[in-house]
Amino acid sequence: MFFFGNKDKKKQKEEEAAKKKSAAIRKQALENARKAREAIGEDTLERIRQHLENKENSPIEQAKRQIKSMDKTRVTDNIRDMIDEDKYK
Repeated sequence: MFFFGNKDKKKQKEEEAAKKKSAAIRKQALENARKAREAIGEDTLERIRQHLENKENSPIEQAKRQIKSMDKTRVTDNIRDMIDEDKYK
């Protein structure tokens, strides 16, 4: 009976150690992010954020999302029709 109790305590200690390690890693990551933000500057981060938002909403990206949501056979048929039209021009 003593062995079963030791296993439970061992698991608890391992879980606690894992939680402490995870918390330390999270704390370090937040500290690194804070330092990087200070080094880069808020204005630069805002410009990067705006650029990424504009890129996601560009007409090309919107078209890509629409094509991905369409039926594959319909897309291939339309592409083949466009290629055929170019051949006869």
